[in-house]
Amino acid sequence: MNAEQVLDVAMNAYWHSDPADVSVNAICQMAGISKPSLYREFGSEDGLSRAVLDRYAEQVLSEIFVILQGGMGLRETLDALIEFASSDPRMETGCLFYKMRAGKHRLGPDTRARVEEIDAVGQAAYAAFLQAARNAGDWPDGPSVEAGAKYLGEQVALAITQRASGEDPARIREMLTLALSVISRS
Repeated sequence: MNAEQVLDVAMNAYWHSDPADVSVNAICQMAGISKPSLYREFGSEDGLSRAVLDRYAEQVLSEIFVILQGGMGLRETLDALIEFASSDPRMETGCLFYKMRAGKHRLGPDTRARVEEIDAVGQAAYAAFLQAARNAGDWPDGPSVEAGAKYLGEQVALAITQRASGEDPARIREMLTLALSVISRS
């Protein structure tokens, strides 16, 4: 069994559907492996979904962290986030992380804990970005960095969720630009 191939198959299956709707049997069939092989490699369904989430974070979510930590100015970073959320072709079916976060009550304990870890790391990255913008004089005092970080992250999540529901990417770009204009106003 090729564990990397199984992770790719499972990640695509979870990503293009609701992760709770994808059975281990379906993943085994798509990957051409036996259930015992899958369990030997990943321990459990929870172990598989945790490994898939780690792979997704490494391959996809890492790009958001690159944008946030790229050292661009406030407006340029917001524009890059808007571009990612509204135009990245991988987001046409939504974001696997946001799907797992929304349905975390249906996940196993290891995957649920990893969702919460990634969410906290994401909020910290948004907060660090906004704090740097504030320190540079690009984002005014007033709203707390934590509230701004939560707002920014949720706006990006909403835009990606709207893409998954078939909303026009140009309309999403327009709405996200409007939503983030409260951050870019000095």
